[in-house]
Amino acid sequence: MALVLVLALLVRALIVSGSDHAVMLERVQQHEKEQRNGEQSWVDMPALLFTLLHYWKIWLCTGLFVFLFWNMWRSLKRKQHEEGGQQEQQEREEQVEEVEPEEQQEQVEQEEQLERVEELERVDQVEHVEQEEREDQGEQVQQEEQVEEVEREDEEDEYFYHSALTRYIARRAWEKMQGRATKCVLVEELMRDLLQTFTFVCPNSFYPVLQPAIGVGSAFEGWSPCEEDIVYHLLVPIKAPHGHVFHPELGEEGDMLARNSRIRVELVCMCTREQQLGDVLCFLHHSQEELSQNQQPSLLQTLCTGSYLDVQKTAAWFNKQVPRIWRLTHRAHRYGLKVLPSSRSCKLQVTDTSSGEKVHVELLFGVQQGNLDIFLSSQNAEAIFTPSTTWPQSCAVAERKYFEYVARTAGPNSCHLVCLRLFAHILVGMGFSSYTIKTLLLHLLAIIPLEDWRRRHFLSRLENLLQYLQYCLNDKLLNHFLLGNATMPDEVVLPQAFQTASPLNLFQHLEQDPDAHSRALRDFKELKDRLFRLLLFGR
Repeated sequence: MALVLVLALLVRALIVSGSDHAVMLERVQQHEKEQRNGEQSWVDMPALLFTLLHYWKIWLCTGLFVFLFWNMWRSLKRKQHEEGGQQEQQEREEQVEEVEPEEQQEQVEQEEQLERVEELERVDQVEHVEQEEREDQGEQVQQEEQVEEVEREDEEDEYFYHSALTRYIARRAWEKMQGRATKCVLVEELMRDLLQTFTFVCPNSFYPVLQPAIGVGSAFEGWSPCEEDIVYHLLVPIKAPHGHVFHPELGEEGDMLARNSRIRVELVCMCTREQQLGDVLCFLHHSQEELSQNQQPSLLQTLCTGSYLDVQKTAAWFNKQVPRIWRLTHRAHRYGLKVLPSSRSCKLQVTDTSSGEKVHVELLFGVQQGNLDIFLSSQNAEAIFTPSTTWPQSCAVAERKYFEYVARTAGPNSCHLVCLRLFAHILVGMGFSSYTIKTLLLHLLAIIPLEDWRRRHFLSRLENLLQYLQYCLNDKLLNHFLLGNATMPDEVVLPQAFQTASPLNLFQHLEQDPDAHSRALRDFKELKDRLFRLLLFGR
């Protein structure tokens, strides 16, 4: 379209130029005529030159036309050259693809393999860096925890030692009541050796089957006073031998913590064992004459009174066997053992032959109630006289497990055991039993949050114990900790009836005996005086 427009303009210019040319010719002819006539002069020369200048339009149009034509020709040549180059490049690429397909494939595979190797190296490097960061972070966290622990201890010391008098009193009491290293582990090892040897020597007898001993009482709960005459109490669970079964009878109906429980013994058929193993005769299906000639007597004939297991007979049987059994243990050459008189338990004195140091141990026997932490034990009942067939209920195992739960929850910096140890120390020779103070503390542990039993609260908790004891004495009421307590942790397995039972008042005798109540109030005053003397003067 642009080319047509340019051509039109050129044609028009030529037409105009043609008309101008005609005019010019007339003027030239007229000028020649004038020259011939000799009348023209040099003064008309500029007009002639001006007329000739009209030819520039023709030359300009011609040049412009030539320029446009040349430009179009050059553009066409360039386009043809580019198309020819692209076609030639495409042909070369096709030739390369046809000539070297295998080499290109190998090169691609090598590049991919190299990329995979580099990727694996990057992953390994990243994992290594992350591992180092985790280790650095773990070390940093550990350091921060140590710093926080030191800061907490410093903070506790700041609260604990807020005055010179408190610092002096509390430090002396704390240091004095810090428990010395007990021999609980050694005692447990010695008694385990004794009981295992006992079972090995008498494997198939018709006497009670002894189970591993369980440490109970203040020594194993961690609050024994710093006295030289600590007695280590252990409960030895017993099971019925084959051919027999134990039936616990929990005393009078409605007596939740049965003090008059008994263990009834029954014979069961052993015909299946007799047919399969042939090592026993069934007590129910053989005559007494045949049994007496070929088999040891049954438990009913040896350790029972009537149909009930006898505590005194059981203790006498065990005490008689202990010296002989002890000589067979592998520790007999290092520790001497002496059996002390006892009617309902086994009291032992163990002496280290090298140092001469003595340790006193008391073994109690017990029958477990199902899978609970309650046992019928051979301990003495609170009554003056305990029949030999009476096995009072014992919560000693459950109480130890509760102390273990508190120790795990409260942490090593708790002061509850130090408080108990201090009171147990000053109660010696007084009318209050250590079990009374223990029950008071167990109630306070359930009332006061465990985080408030830190070392800095030591004096406050001592004051709480005194206040709680005074309150209980005034009301003549101190409930048993495990009965009627629905907040026990799962670690302590109790009968369902314990949680719903009515509380058992340990101070019931104070209600019935006014003189006993008056003595208890005097003992409380003496207890306060002893505590203050111990805190102020260390004695």
